[in-house]
Amino acid sequence: MDSKDGIGQAACLVDAARRSVVWMNSQPFELFGPAHFTALVATLLAGLAFFFLLRSGLKETTKQQVCTAFGILLLMSVAADPVLRWLRYRSLSQLWEVTLPFYLCDVVSIVLAVALIQKKQRWAELGYFWGIAGTTQGLITPTLQFSWHSPEYYAFFLQHGGVPVAALGLVCSRGLAPEPGAWWRVVRWSWVYMVGVFLFNKATGAMPFLHLTQETNYGFLNRKPEVASLFDLMGPWPWYLLTLQAIAFTLYFLLDLPFRWRRAHLRN
Repeated sequence: MDSKDGIGQAACLVDAARRSVVWMNSQPFELFGPAHFTALVATLLAGLAFFFLLRSGLKETTKQQVCTAFGILLLMSVAADPVLRWLRYRSLSQLWEVTLPFYLCDVVSIVLAVALIQKKQRWAELGYFWGIAGTTQGLITPTLQFSWHSPEYYAFFLQHGGVPVAALGLVCSRGLAPEPGAWWRVVRWSWVYMVGVFLFNKATGAMPFLHLTQETNYGFLNRKPEVASLFDLMGPWPWYLLTLQAIAFTLYFLLDLPFRWRRAHLRN
């Protein structure tokens, strides 16, 4: 078989894979429907299993192997998004506009993967605040088009369910709880994220070779989502960014309170 035949067969396989993915994606996702409820229950059960496993009498090497595998799964869920979108739409502009890992859910998945694999306290601390305050909302009210007949469904809930499970497991059962100064650290990292992603979004608008209809909007920092959302209740751009920060920083404070009380109790 010559090289042309091989390339032709490979192209046919890719096209067949794309068509099969599209076929599986025929059923729309229903908020709080059976597929959503199943994902929520699976997340709860996975969280309980992870919690008790980390607190069990298993060897430390076994626990770390489980954490490493979990971290790899989170990274795979992030990497799956551009692959699945390419199989569906075959559009480079789509890849640039919505699948780069610059949404907070993607960033926190990577942060927690590092914490799981390397057992790093600062990474677990940041992942805890970002994951519980941010990604959990995506688990409860997901922006998902397709139901459990699609691979996107499983990638989405692996990520959005895996983040809170990993975050709570690391801080509550892995000895990586937030330390003094955690609130101020996460606030500063949140500003770093916002400024960095905002500038990236603006930069894409000055890159005509990307063939984008408008600049990207990762993190919804440069404009509101095009669909109805909670952002509509926060005022116009850029003022809703201030409202968003006030809400996020308040949630960070509340999430830090149990660990502050615990440290105060131990000192007394």
